[in-house]
Amino acid sequence: MEKRLGSDLMLVPAGSKEEATSTLLEGYRGTFYFSKDAYEQILNIDGIKEVTAQFYLKSLSADCCSSEVEIVFYDPESDFIIGSWINSKVTAKQDANSIIIGSQVNATNGYIKLFGKEYKVAAQMAKTGTSLDSSVYFTFDSLESVLTDAQNGGAFLTDNQKQTNLISSVFINVDDGVDLEKIIENIEDSVDEDIDIVYPKELSSSLRTNLKGIYTSTHLIFIFTGILIFFILVIVNIIIANERKREIALLRVFGVSRKNVISILNEGAVLIAIVASATGCVLANIIVVMFSNLLARNLDMPYLLPSASRIILLYIVVIAVLALITALSSLVPAIYISGLEVYKALRKEGE
Repeated sequence: MEKRLGSDLMLVPAGSKEEATSTLLEGYRGTFYFSKDAYEQILNIDGIKEVTAQFYLKSLSADCCSSEVEIVFYDPESDFIIGSWINSKVTAKQDANSIIIGSQVNATNGYIKLFGKEYKVAAQMAKTGTSLDSSVYFTFDSLESVLTDAQNGGAFLTDNQKQTNLISSVFINVDDGVDLEKIIENIEDSVDEDIDIVYPKELSSSLRTNLKGIYTSTHLIFIFTGILIFFILVIVNIIIANERKREIALLRVFGVSRKNVISILNEGAVLIAIVASATGCVLANIIVVMFSNLLARNLDMPYLLPSASRIILLYIVVIAVLALITALSSLVPAIYISGLEVYKALRKEGE
């Protein structure tokens, strides 16, 4: 997770820290820019292991897609960000005429068309649950030609977006054991313009901590709910068994053993629980799938639906747990009712 979120440091223009955080967690590309000189000025700072820059074009319409795409320019030679998300085999070295696409960008025979020009797809990224899934990645060698094609195609570009000597962000990894604060001081001394610094790996740790809290809370809720369901079902089964005691007594009269009576009551309750829980799982899945995009937007963090195999496994676990709870909750009433004397069970109230 830390590797995919990025780096030790992310440099952005002053005042863009919040937008940059959104870029890391949600994949939405901001429209913030600063001089490429900032990248050049930190290359030779001692203690820095890796440095790479990116340039963002936010939400431009493209021929390949029904919705707008996020366009990112990067340097494949220095990159250590984009490569960690690549899911498919890289078919060729990326150049000015090829691109990397997000998981939701559709290619036709290995090509997509952007601003009237076809580009070969060099690789496709894994699904991220963010707007990275609708992004396309060019090398910096393509920057000038893509900007020209975009303007000729009628796309609106700001003055900053039309310039080829700007970048949006710089990602930095430092050597192990190096004092990060000292590196930051050296960066601030070396860069001529005002910058903000984001800590991607700290965001990763914070996100992981928050998710662990949610995970723990969810499990506690499940346990509490299971206990509550058990006691509710005990009461319901007592009421049902009491209503059926004359029927149970008749079964005993006809020679059905007490053990078989208990089995009949238990199996009936479990069968109802299995059908009800399976129906609930299917309906819940339909609702989650229908509103998955809304959930993703409101969570303000990466959101992915589990794979089909994990969903099916979860269904099986839920149905099995509910069946077990039902079996246990119906056992006590079944044992009690089946143990009543036949005469008392058949006798109507008041007789």
